[in-house]
Amino acid sequence: MRRGFLAVLALLPLAGCAGVAPWAQGPAADHARLVNEADRAIGQMIDHLAARERVEVEQAASLRYAAAATVPRALPPPATPVAGAVLDPGMDLVVIEAQRLAALANGAAAGGDAEAAAALARLEPALGTLRGISGRWPPDPVRRRGLDGFRALARPVPAGADAATLAAARQASLAAGVALLRAVMGDDARSGLRGVLAQRHAAWREAQRGLLAGGARLGPAERMALWNRVQAALAADGFDLPASEVVLLLAALVPAHAAAGAGDAAGVAAFEAAVARFRAVLAQAR
Repeated sequence: MRRGFLAVLALLPLAGCAGVAPWAQGPAADHARLVNEADRAIGQMIDHLAARERVEVEQAASLRYAAAATVPRALPPPATPVAGAVLDPGMDLVVIEAQRLAALANGAAAGGDAEAAAALARLEPALGTLRGISGRWPPDPVRRRGLDGFRALARPVPAGADAATLAAARQASLAAGVALLRAVMGDDARSGLRGVLAQRHAAWREAQRGLLAGGARLGPAERMALWNRVQAALAADGFDLPASEVVLLLAALVPAHAAAGAGDAAGVAAFEAAVARFRAVLAQAR
């Protein structure tokens, strides 16, 4: 997954990685393609959330000034790109794991060692930057288990391993890594990125309402126009849905990994449905 100016690179395969050969078939190959699609879709949703966060923080400051002529202090640092910088290498490692399973299931060599090492090297510093943003970020035990899980995923594939044995050996590691990514996003509406965005969104709503307080100086028609504009802005609200959908799609990665290793077509089909659902939400969010 790529954030910001690296977004274009998300459309390209990881250079030198195992990849998914065009001729590859079977549940593991389908799974790898779907994980790659999920990675890109999550990246697009993070970009959407970052844009909305920026607009709402700036609008809230402007509305407070308009309502009370109060010059805002420095705006809070953006939280979404910081969380996205953790999901980026984490999802890269999940993609590489899926590509390795697909390669082994189709009798090819599993590569991606250099790319996995590079992703792992970016992950721990990115986690450290979360401390610069006030919020309920993953506690230390979740961080440690998640980092240990991603370290296991980054290791080269053992000689003689096949897709089934590799998936079984790394299932718990992938689950721990995904649990860390979910905690970064927020397993509930008050934690992780979701909690930070909820606080900033509440400030935006309060600023919208605060604008109405200054309407006493307006004429009846102007007050009614202001009321309708504020109510329309609040009625169009549905902020947490896109962020919560990221958490649901991340959770679907864990059983999908097991299904790919076991050659379970039905399990991979269930993951395909989860990706399709997420794509539908993304289309509405954008």
